[in-house]
Amino acid sequence: MFASSQHPMNPARPESLPLRRGAAPPQPLSRLAAPLFLLALCLLLPRLPGYAAWWPTHPDAAVLAWRVAMSVSALATFWLLVRVADVLLWDRWLPSRAGVRVPRLLRQVVAVVLFIVGTAVVFSNVWELSVGPVLATTGAIGIIAGLALRNVLADFFSGIALNMEHPFRLDDFVLFHIRGKRDPVAGFVREINWRSTTVLTPEDNLISVPNSLVAASTVENLSFPSPVYELELDIVLDWHLDPAALDPVLSAAMVDAWLRGATSGDRPPKFRICKLDGAGVTYRIVYLIDPRKKPKGPARHTLLSCLQQHLRFAGLRPVMPMQPDALTPEPPPQRQRLHDNSADRLHAIAHVTLFGVLTDAERQRLSDSVQVRRVTEGTMVVKAGDAGSTMFIVAAGVLEVLIPVPQAPPGASAVAGPTRVNTLSPGAFFGEMSLLTGAPRTANVVALCASVLYEVPQSVMAALLAERPELAALLSDVVSAHLQRDSAALEAANANAPQKRTSMPEAIAERIRRFLSR
Repeated sequence: MFASSQHPMNPARPESLPLRRGAAPPQPLSRLAAPLFLLALCLLLPRLPGYAAWWPTHPDAAVLAWRVAMSVSALATFWLLVRVADVLLWDRWLPSRAGVRVPRLLRQVVAVVLFIVGTAVVFSNVWELSVGPVLATTGAIGIIAGLALRNVLADFFSGIALNMEHPFRLDDFVLFHIRGKRDPVAGFVREINWRSTTVLTPEDNLISVPNSLVAASTVENLSFPSPVYELELDIVLDWHLDPAALDPVLSAAMVDAWLRGATSGDRPPKFRICKLDGAGVTYRIVYLIDPRKKPKGPARHTLLSCLQQHLRFAGLRPVMPMQPDALTPEPPPQRQRLHDNSADRLHAIAHVTLFGVLTDAERQRLSDSVQVRRVTEGTMVVKAGDAGSTMFIVAAGVLEVLIPVPQAPPGASAVAGPTRVNTLSPGAFFGEMSLLTGAPRTANVVALCASVLYEVPQSVMAALLAERPELAALLSDVVSAHLQRDSAALEAANANAPQKRTSMPEAIAERIRRFLSR
C-alpha cells in the first residue's frame, strides 16, 4: 500500500542530493580503463612476434589457447559494455531525461543479464557446447537454491517490484510504516540494492530495511508530488482571554518561527479557532515543512519554543487538563500582561540577560522609568548612523536587525541591500551600545509585525552606575558579545570591504564609565 503527500504550493520534485557526503564519483575514463586494457591485451597478444612458438606443436594446445583467448576477449567486451552503459546511460542520459538517479539494483540486474548472455554466447560459439542442457541443469540447481534462499529471493524480487512500481525514488523523503512497529522508519532514500533499501535518517544514521519488509509496509512518500507537506498543532488557551489581544501574540510567534526556519513556504503559518469546550479555546496552527531543509521533529521543537517564549512574556500559558476530582479547585482565569502596568514591566525586565546583574531594587527603578512604545509592522525603530542615547527591550512582537553593507571598493563585487544579522523576539534587547557609550546606532531595526518595546533612558543607567561602578565591567561583556556578532555578520556579507574590529570588554567598560559619569 502506497501513499503520497502533496501540497499545491510546490509541485516540483526535489533536486538530486549527493549519495554520501564528501564522496566524489569516479571519473568515466578510470571506470573504462580495466576492461579496455584486458580487451586490448587479448587482441594484441596473438599478434606479437613469436607468439606461435610459445605453444607446443600439438594442435589441441593451440586450439585450447585460442578458445581461452576468445573467451576472455568476449567477456572483456561485455564488461566494457556494462561500464559504457554505466557512464553514458545510467549516469548521464537517463538522469538528464528523467531528472532522477537510477537505482543500483537496476544497474546490477542489467549487468547480470549481459554477463549471462555473454557466457551463453561463449559456450555456444567458442567452446561449441549445447546451452540447453546447461540451462536445464542450472534450473534444477536454481530450484534447490531457491528453497534454501527464499528470504534472499523475496528481498531480491521485492526490490525489482519497487523499481518497477516506483513508489519512491532515490533522494525522496519517505516514511515506512512497518507492521508491529510503533514509529515509522523516516529518512531520505539513498540506495536500493539487491536485498535492502538504505535510508538516511534526519539524525544522519543509515538504516537498511529489507526490500520484502518495505514491500509489505505502507510507504508514505513526502517528496512526491511535492516535497512540502502540511502539519497541524493544537494549543488550548483560557476561555477568558480576549481574541483581539491574543491574536497579535500568536501572530508574532508564527513570524518568529517562520524566520527561524521552523516552517516552509513564502509566508508565516496560519492559526484559527477550531474547537470550543469546557477545557478552553483550542487554536489550531497549520504549518508547512520541507524535510530536506528541516526534519519534522526539530521543526516542531522550534515552533513550540517560539510559542512558549511569546506566551510566557505575555503572561499566558496553555490551560491545565480538567481534573476528574470535582473537589479540585478550578484555577483562576489567566490575565494577559498590561505593558502600562509597572509590575508587568518588571516581570519582563527580569528575563533580560543584560539586566541579570542588577538587584531587585535596581530592576524596579528601571521598570518605573522605562517608556512603552507601540510600533506597527514596517516601522524602523532605529537607523544606522543616527545618534542615540536609549536602548530598547522587546516586550512583544518580532523585529529584524539589518546591517548596511559598506560601499565596496572599485572592482569588487557589490552586495545588494542590508544584511539581516538577527531577529529579535520577546526578551531581546538592542541599542545598548548607544545607551552605555553614546556611540551612534550601528544597525537598522525594523518591526516585522505589531510590536511593543520598552525604551530605557540614559539617566537611569547613569544613576545606577554612579551607585555601583562595578556594573560597567559586568555590562561590557554582553555589549562586546553583541558587537562581535554584528562584526562577524558584516564580514560574511562583504569580505572585500574594510571591517572595523570590535574592542575588548575592558575597553568598552572604560568607555561606559567615562560616558555615564559625565
